[in-house]
Amino acid sequence: MAQTAYTPRRTHAYSVVALLACIALLEAVCHAGWVRPTTLVAPSAMLKAMIVALREPATLADFGLTLGEVVTATALASLLGILTGLFLHATPRLRRAFEPFIASYYALPLFALYPVFVVVLGVGARPIIATGVMYATMSVVVATLTGLDRVPHVFHKVARVHRLNPFKAAWRVLIPACAPEILGGIALSVGYAFVAVIASEFLLASHGVGHAIVDAYNTFQTERMYGLVLALALLVVLINGGLRRFRGRVAEGGP
Repeated sequence: MAQTAYTPRRTHAYSVVALLACIALLEAVCHAGWVRPTTLVAPSAMLKAMIVALREPATLADFGLTLGEVVTATALASLLGILTGLFLHATPRLRRAFEPFIASYYALPLFALYPVFVVVLGVGARPIIATGVMYATMSVVVATLTGLDRVPHVFHKVARVHRLNPFKAAWRVLIPACAPEILGGIALSVGYAFVAVIASEFLLASHGVGHAIVDAYNTFQTERMYGLVLALALLVVLINGGLRRFRGRVAEGGP
């Protein structure tokens, strides 16, 4: 029997159909009154609340603040993760010693360190960014190590033939050779950074999307809360989609 070929376009179409079906089902459940409106609202109400919220300058300022914190945390995590990955790859013994810690990193209660960051860095954006860096770094480290492990040995020979020092070899040969893997890790780090930043804003921040969501929850503005969550989800999807497309072009060697 001939097997059905699942092209990327067809797979994307199936995903869109499944998403629309879930939205329609949720809309029907909410309109049927099977859930309380104080617990869950229909997707159409979420969309209306999102549009209303995004028309407010204060909401746009909150999104700008949160996005700035995420971008800063992701940039710092990318730099720290790439440097750590290069260092661990160059020191196999140290890498073997750290592998159990790397494997269990996200199982640790990392968010428990947020009060420590507040004490050390003070109240404001700095402890939030530090928490984002802490959550986002390890995905870049793992991606960098994975990419470096897949670099052909001939690339190392080329670096030695040209008498490149370790820094130049990493910058001109190793990092470009494993750029798709590193970009994949950075794409993951964006999600981790968003989670850490939003969760931190839940606790102590006076501005930001996380604070706006908590404020809507505490004041029983359920539709506004879900509208902000929907806007945040769409923002993350757009950013990750752009990064994945850019990674695909890099992997194909295109512009």
